[in-house]
Formats: sequence, structure tokens, C-alpha cells
Amino acid sequence: MYQCAPLNAKNTTMSDKNDFKVNLGDPIQLQFIPENGRERLNAKVIGHAPGKSLIVSAPSVNGKLPLLKENQPFIIRMLQGNNVYGFESAILKYYSVPFPHLHLRHPQDVECIVVRGSRRVGTELVVSVVTPSRSNKSLSVSMTNTSATGALLQIAEELGKLDDEISISIELEVANIKKYLRIKAIIRNISTPEDRNDTDDMLNKYGVQFIDLSEDHTLIINAYVYEQIVQHMDKQ
Repeated sequence: MYQCAPLNAKNTTMSDKNDFKVNLGDPIQLQFIPENGRERLNAKVIGHAPGKSLIVSAPSVNGKLPLLKENQPFIIRMLQGNNVYGFESAILKYYSVPFPHLHLRHPQDVECIVVRGSRRVGTELVVSVVTPSRSNKSLSVSMTNTSATGALLQIAEELGKLDDEISISIELEVANIKKYLRIKAIIRNISTPEDRNDTDDMLNKYGVQFIDLSEDHTLIINAYVYEQIVQHMDKQ
């Protein structure tokens, strides 16, 4: 059996294509080759013929089925637990009955990286934060990285003290769809320029933990983090 490499290590390639395992319902992303500005598609695994084909639901864009032709090549990416897989494939056959679905060519080589449990991904987002001491005024704060469970915030002003509860309003883009979230968080650690003896970076840094996330918010944040990881794979 093959082993996956950590995200910051060189990708591992399968030595035996029969090692490739999938689960029904696994989400996958299809990237056109060449991409040419075309939007990436999302689908789910609905079947697998080992060594022959991967069967997936027909992806839709804004509720409509895109025009897909046999032999159209794709880069496929999948997330299973803490592992992200990437491989090249193509449409073997498109079926419209009994429901729209695709047969994709079975992968020849699969690259795999490991995503640590609460891995943070680099972000450059501006979010709005309300603190207990300024409940009537929001602050514009830089979010420099994000995980499924928390984030790092940076601001020149004081944001709060340890264990303070804050409210974060954020817009995340997932699969080209913008989602607006309001998240409760608790300040878990603070790093000031004085603490770091840093005269170059004069921003206060706050590590926060998300709390009381709804199921929808949890899914959106995880999807956002996953998409950022997939984009990281593009650069491997």
C-alpha cells in the first residue's frame, strides 16, 4: 500500500493503481484541461469499477447541466478524511438515464497529500468584528489564516482580552458562490509587538476559536478550507 505525504512534503504517487479506493458519496472536484477560465465542477462518487472506471453524478452549474463531451480531460481532486487525492482522468461515457451520470477513466497515477486535523490555510480576508467593549461598533480586521476550528486575526488596535467572546462577520467564496457568515469566537491567544519584541510588525495578533457553529456554517467553513487546500495542490 502507498502512504500519503504531509501537505508541506512532496506528493506521494501510487505505485499500484489497484490501491485506489473510494467511498460512495465522496465529493470530487473536476478541473477542465485546459481550464481556460471555465469554472470547476463538483460531483459525488456513486460507483466504482476497480481498474475500469469511476462513476460520478453529473455536475451542475446554477442548477443546469453543463455541456460535457466524451474524452473531455479533467484533473480530479478528492478529499477522504485527512487525505487529498489528485489525478488526471477523462469522460469515458455520459449517460442521461435513469439519471445523469458520468463514467470517468480509472486513474493511472494518483498523487496524495495529508491534511492535518485542524490545519490552517493561508488567507487574505478582511472581516468585521464586534467585541464586548465595542458592541455598537464593528472593527475591520485582517484574517491571515483559517481552519475548520479557528483563525488568526491581525489589527493595530486592541481587539480584546483572553477568553473574550467576539462576533466575526465574514464572506467566504466556495465553488464561486459567496456565503455570508456571522460566527461566534473566543480569543485563545494574543501576541503583541511588545511580546514579540518586534519593531517591524506592529500588529496585534489574536488566535481565535470558533464556537457554537451551526451545521451549515461548519459545512461552509470546511468546504472553504478544502478548496484552499486543493488550490495549494495546483502549485505542488
